[in-house]
Amino acid sequence: MNKIGIKLFLSFLCMAALTVGLLWVIQAGLMKDSYLKSRVNSVAQAVYQAALSDSADRESLQEEYNISIIAFNQDGSLQSSPQGIPMMGMMVKACQAMIPGQIDGSAQLVSPMGSMVRYALLGYPAKGGGYLFAIISLADADEASRILRTQLWLITVILLLAASLLAIVLARLFSRPIRAVTGAARELAAGRLNVELPVKSKDEIGELTVALNDLSVQLQKTDNLRKELIANVSHELKAPLAVIQGYAETVRDVTWPNEEKRTQQLNMVSEEASRLSRVVADIMNYSKLQAGVESVSVAEFPVCPVLDGILEKFALIAAAKKITIAMDCAEQQILFDRDKFEQVINNLLHNAINHADAESAIKVAVRPLDGISRISIANIGENIPPDELTRIWDRYYRAQNVREDLRLGTGLGLAIVKSILEKHQVAFGVSSENRETVFWFDTCPPRK
Repeated sequence: MNKIGIKLFLSFLCMAALTVGLLWVIQAGLMKDSYLKSRVNSVAQAVYQAALSDSADRESLQEEYNISIIAFNQDGSLQSSPQGIPMMGMMVKACQAMIPGQIDGSAQLVSPMGSMVRYALLGYPAKGGGYLFAIISLADADEASRILRTQLWLITVILLLAASLLAIVLARLFSRPIRAVTGAARELAAGRLNVELPVKSKDEIGELTVALNDLSVQLQKTDNLRKELIANVSHELKAPLAVIQGYAETVRDVTWPNEEKRTQQLNMVSEEASRLSRVVADIMNYSKLQAGVESVSVAEFPVCPVLDGILEKFALIAAAKKITIAMDCAEQQILFDRDKFEQVINNLLHNAINHADAESAIKVAVRPLDGISRISIANIGENIPPDELTRIWDRYYRAQNVREDLRLGTGLGLAIVKSILEKHQVAFGVSSENRETVFWFDTCPPRK
């Protein structure tokens, strides 16, 4: 048995020992003389009534209560006594010694030498003078006490044995899931993250097991994200770095004297460097959102001026593909983190321009909806297959029908949008049919 098992075993055993100890205190201590007192009190009441009555039937009283009654005169001399009183002379002297100071109904215990039997003496003043004494044998009370102690010892042994067995069973029962959780925690610490413990109870130990299983799942997700992030980052950075290095070496070794080729190749280097910066920025933004480093600060602001400013920045990019951007926005206030709102719109517009047909139109709309606003961005182009509509939000995922010239994005734009919208706890979605793809999301509800 391990340490926790030993502690639990000793705890249960101590509780059993405490219970037995209390039983001894109550039975052998507090209730030791309860039967004796009950017997003396019942006899005392009957003898007292007989002492006050001239017509009391003392013979019947002796038979009913199994006692002996002795009467004394006023001067203490013996008046009458029944036949067969054991140790008659000693009992008479003991009664006379109680006259008159202890004639108040209090019992005096007498134990004759050479005898194992105790007696209780009760005395009351008799009506018309004299005294009436009752001699009570306590043999039955002492025998009952002896039997009780014997039974108590037997009960003690049985209880301690049963408690020991129960303590062993309970200690193993309670310590087993704790040992399992400890072992699982060591597995996690050693890097073996595929840990799942069966939940066999709904108590605190069960909750601890569930928490550890959840921790295992989250650690596996984090580990998978780390591996995927490393793999994708290395893949995403490899291409622009190779292009930058290739063109830089070409300019240095070959085309430096040729101004036209040099300018063209340096432009390519600049474009790849810009793309590399975007990749790094997207990776950093996504990592911060997933790690919870960046918090959301919701505030109220007018939506139309913000959208106007964003669309102005995309005007040249859209014009290069002969794409127009139209906005339908009714002046209104929305509740959102403004910086995150701009980031969402930027990413969705980048995505819309990249996948829109040349000489088509992108529509940006803001519509009121049950106390909130719904923002949508629609473009004309290839439809997203229905089975990919939910997967396009995943990091580094690209639809299979994306043209090769559009596969140079970072693959994190929509994943960043999803993370931001989930942190705001708002609804969002996408539809794609009849060559029109619409991304939409709701704003935060007004504060109460």
